[in-house]
Amino acid sequence: MDILHQISTQIAALNSGEKWQLSAQDLFISHADFHSLSIYISREAKKGQFSVSSSALLGSWVGSTAVTITKH
Repeated sequence: MDILHQISTQIAALNSGEKWQLSAQDLFISHADFHSLSIYISREAKKGQFSVSSSALLGSWVGSTAVTITKH
């Protein structure tokens, strides 16, 4: 199963208001790959089904290896 399909399936399974923390370690991918993935996820979030936040300092996604997805 590819990573994008796995993530989409997990997001779809969340209940409204439920949060899911996704990290590079959970997916066994590199920091660079996770950065690319987090950009894709943040663009998908603009469609309104979920939102994405990062715990990185100063809101920078560059140093982050985890994001929190909240289902709407």
